[in-house]
Amino acid sequence: MVHHPVSAAVAENSPFKSVCNQFLGAIAVNIITLGHGAALGWVSPSLPYLQSNGTHLTTGPVTIEQASWIGSTICFGGLIGAPTFGLLADRFGKRLGLQLIAVPQLAFWLCILLGTNVYHLYVGRVLAGCGGGGILRAIPLYIADIADCKLRGMLGSMLVITLNGGILVGFILGNYLEYFTVPAVMLAFPVLFVGATCPLPETPYSLLKQNRIEKAERSLMFYRGIRGHFQKSPEFCRELEQLKKVVQVEKNSHAENALGWKDFCTKPAQKGLCIGIFLMLLNQFSGALAIITYSATIFQESGSDLTPNVSSIIVALIQLIGTGVSFALVDNIGRKILMLISTIGTAAGLFSMGLFSYLQQNGYDLSQLQSLPIVSLSFTILLSSVGILPLPFVILAEVLPQKIRNVGSTISISMVSSSAFIVLKLFPIMMDQIKLFGTMWVLSSICFLAVFFLLFVVPETKGKNLNTADAADEAT
Repeated sequence: MVHHPVSAAVAENSPFKSVCNQFLGAIAVNIITLGHGAALGWVSPSLPYLQSNGTHLTTGPVTIEQASWIGSTICFGGLIGAPTFGLLADRFGKRLGLQLIAVPQLAFWLCILLGTNVYHLYVGRVLAGCGGGGILRAIPLYIADIADCKLRGMLGSMLVITLNGGILVGFILGNYLEYFTVPAVMLAFPVLFVGATCPLPETPYSLLKQNRIEKAERSLMFYRGIRGHFQKSPEFCRELEQLKKVVQVEKNSHAENALGWKDFCTKPAQKGLCIGIFLMLLNQFSGALAIITYSATIFQESGSDLTPNVSSIIVALIQLIGTGVSFALVDNIGRKILMLISTIGTAAGLFSMGLFSYLQQNGYDLSQLQSLPIVSLSFTILLSSVGILPLPFVILAEVLPQKIRNVGSTISISMVSSSAFIVLKLFPIMMDQIKLFGTMWVLSSICFLAVFFLLFVVPETKGKNLNTADAADEAT
């Protein structure tokens, strides 16, 4: 199950001290997310070299078909990594489960550094996907365990901020450094991640689940900024006691009534799973990840007056800014309104990009509008980064009933990898068959249709207390 500490203000401590360690913990665990973002961003600037006659690959220049596999095989790894690292985090604790993600990420960069043919790149991308699936599965669990509910949306959004920051790093390094220098530099990130997370205590919930009561109390004190027992407030004591009760109830429930198929047949469970799967599909079928992955090729096709790699860096920077906006607004404006704004804006940006490409293909004089492709895609990425990209992972745990939250999260996260594979595999083929404008219009149509589901089915979950018995049911 996904577990969330009960919100409590620590009156005796300054607001900064009471939240500082929560932010430090979120930053430390997301170092690995930064590395994974760079792995995602590696494809766009590297493909032109791999497709050139000067490539070092013994299998020769990469074809369009092979390029689609390089882009999409990462998703196979995601299907493996999400349940594997989720299980490790649940069984051995969030911190150890997270630290093990460094292994496939190290292996990915070694495959890029030492690989001599396209099949080595496929293997590396699968390994990168294993780490990425683990990140999407385990980091939200860790954040949910340590975060005050008033900070849950903000700290949860940090995952996508660092992911987008990593994509930008991948674009910049790929554009300005030699091919083999990039993986040599990036090998430092998983090592830094392990070093940064070692001083962190295990989450209070994981320790209580292991019956390590004293360590659980000290862990909660750490994440609430309490340095000594004399600083413990009544609010802190109530939070700890309620967390103990939640763990005990779950243990009793598991012993008396193990999770079964009937638990997924209740109306709240079905609605929560439906919303979770829908949000993950929208996350990928909006096309944002595909645009980032193949951005250099898109700009080359669009006829932008900027070089493809420079255009890609600009788009990645815009994406990072958009996620920062979401980070600042998610716990103030709310999840639903940001998702609606994001989806409508993304649809409009994709449509305008397709319109430009269509007019250009049909011989219209667009010499005065050569900056439109970069503007359209920047607008698209900005708006998608405000909602579609970060918020599904925040909302997911808030709409699933508590009993099925763990399995439901795994199912939903697996949908991200499955749909990402479809989109990344088909995207370059669609651009070849129905051209850029047709591809953009297909993605735009999906976003327009998604608006109705967001309006009438997805609830607002801002500020929900997930540790009451029926909180998740109320959210749905």
